[in-house]
Amino acid sequence: MTFWQQFFTFIKKFQIWLLLSLGLILGLIFVFMIPPWMHYDEPGHFEYAWLIANKPGLPVRGDYDQGMRREVSSSIIEHNLEAYTGMITNPLPIDRPIEIFLPQVEDHPPTYYLLAAIPLRLFRHSDITFQLYLVRLVSLSLFLVLIWVSYRTCLELFDEGHPITWMAPLFLITLPSFVDIMTAANNDAAANLAFALFVWASVAAIKKGLS
Repeated sequence: MTFWQQFFTFIKKFQIWLLLSLGLILGLIFVFMIPPWMHYDEPGHFEYAWLIANKPGLPVRGDYDQGMRREVSSSIIEHNLEAYTGMITNPLPIDRPIEIFLPQVEDHPPTYYLLAAIPLRLFRHSDITFQLYLVRLVSLSLFLVLIWVSYRTCLELFDEGHPITWMAPLFLITLPSFVDIMTAANNDAAANLAFALFVWASVAAIKKGLS
């Protein structure tokens, strides 16, 4: 075999691992390249996971922790979010809840936040910005699972050697806005994965029947 034949044989044999490796590399770039709290509604999504990790039971409408909000507000100011978005927060009030923009507790089911709370329980005494990165890494792990699910779905639809089996996952990996939301502290990462799992299960059921 020539060098190029060997090369393409290797690519074909390990294509899912190469796709996952590329997804991991690009995902890590987005996790650490985007300044803290810069994704839309990220403070509110983080607060939901933090409350699950640090308070008994599931949070309900109106729940908050003033100390945690003060840390988040100070971190937002430290990373100059106002210069990018024009949004202002003040960590000093003691007679009212500190503003960290739009709360998310009352608007979303807890599935994603229960997952995001796992590393927060382990590192609950660490710096608040570090905890945010932990939640982003949870989203990144969901992104990697989604890449694998998209690959498996394409295998159900096409022959194993068909180029669409790697082109579709590669498209997701190289779509900047998609990688951006899949590496944010945001439950959209879980929603996208849930729909991908639904598509995979639906395709498999249509082809093979329910059993």
